[in-house]
Amino acid sequence: MALYFTSFGGFLALTAWLPTYWREFLGQDVTQAAYLTAYFSILASVVRVFGGSLSDRIGGERAAFLAYGLVVLGALLLTQASSFGLAFLGETLLGFGMGVGNAAVFKMVPYYVPDAVGGASGWVGGLGATGGFVVPPVLGYFVRAYGEARGYPMGYTVYVALGLLALLLVWLLSATKREVAVRDRKA
Repeated sequence: MALYFTSFGGFLALTAWLPTYWREFLGQDVTQAAYLTAYFSILASVVRVFGGSLSDRIGGERAAFLAYGLVVLGALLLTQASSFGLAFLGETLLGFGMGVGNAAVFKMVPYYVPDAVGGASGWVGGLGATGGFVVPPVLGYFVRAYGEARGYPMGYTVYVALGLLALLLVWLLSATKREVAVRDRKA
């Protein structure tokens, strides 16, 4: 659920947050801010298909490492972005990472919860989506606490932290999977 909170919940949060970010921080007009947000939303949605195929080929954990690495990288760029180009690149990396991450999570569910895939998927989807409601107020806190010039970029540290936590969780899942495989070979 924590992985999906980052990828899908984070995606939902950014679809709500990006119009304000583009308008207030980078001075884009309302129409341009809407196009930039739509770009992010469509990109992450389309990339999810690629993420599913990639997860099938290399495994959910490896695809998740790539995905959450891109989330961290994109968020780091956004913490430093003061120009349109850098912000657009950061948004693009976040879109790719979140799209692949969404798919990778559901590749892992049947392995880790084989006797309750449907129920687990429901919990993952339902609770993971809460990120869409939890993260925007936190981003808003940064703007209120530090002002627009520092607060908008600093808000993306939330995604850096979530991405790093997701990478740690994927590493722990991978380590557990390897331990089970070794134990099964010995048995």
